[in-house]
Amino acid sequence: MANLVGCVAMSHAPQLMLDPGSWHLLQNRQSENLPDKPGLENETDDLKWTKWRGCISAIEKLRRRIETLRPDVLIVVGDDQHENLVDDNMPPFMIYMGEEAEASVSLRYLKQSRSENRTKYRIDAKLAEALITGLMDHGFDPSYSKKTRYDGGLGHAFARVLKFLVPDANCRLIPVMVNTYYPPAPSAKRCLQFRQALASIIRQYPSDDRVVIAASGGLSHTKIDEALDDQFLQALKSNDTAYMSAMPSSVFREGTSEILNWIVIAGAADRQGQVVDYFPLYRTRTGVGCAMGFAYWEMS
Repeated sequence: MANLVGCVAMSHAPQLMLDPGSWHLLQNRQSENLPDKPGLENETDDLKWTKWRGCISAIEKLRRRIETLRPDVLIVVGDDQHENLVDDNMPPFMIYMGEEAEASVSLRYLKQSRSENRTKYRIDAKLAEALITGLMDHGFDPSYSKKTRYDGGLGHAFARVLKFLVPDANCRLIPVMVNTYYPPAPSAKRCLQFRQALASIIRQYPSDDRVVIAASGGLSHTKIDEALDDQFLQALKSNDTAYMSAMPSSVFREGTSEILNWIVIAGAADRQGQVVDYFPLYRTRTGVGCAMGFAYWEMS
């Protein structure tokens, strides 16, 4: 049977792709005239650089961890922001099962074309199909696709994490898209149920493959909520699935909704997680930015 050898989770916001000297290029909500957030008077340029370097170090730790785990298959759970899932069909869960897919890490903030900075990935179409049929047996009705419609291929939630964690594209991939961003979206409770089915199907799949699951996105953004992040990470470290399941849908707005991807992974691991690091990367005095989190679960 296939062996689920590891689970990891990391943020994917563009601040990881741009050093602090370029954060002014991002959408910082200036037109909203937001009030200053108390306590950010000491958020100096030096501190921003220190936090950003800490993020890069945390990513490298996760990359080395995956390298050590030697996965045959990497399942990435991420959201889609009107890239391949658009308003004519917005399923709560969608699994890509084409033979291959490309993904571009080009940034519109730098006016880079999505025809550039592309990587081609092999898809494990057989395991992807097994996940789809198995999920239906577990009471889910996931959508599936064999083609991408986005001119960048897979969406940014997949492109960035793949570039960071498997830069050589040396394992097969299965993208699992969760509609976290556009209500009505699956609840935290439903994402936990999804994880139980996902992990069970992987472990019953007839192969010797080593499988790693990665969550992409979060934590709170673009208005950072450190208290929310801390409560969630404490639940992750103690495997408090009751807390996760009870998190109200009202907190999952905009980018913060990507915490649902982490909940899928935390549930699949079903054990205490290890937080590598957490950095609230503020871009403005108003609290706009992205809280970056990095974690893994020991599966052996």
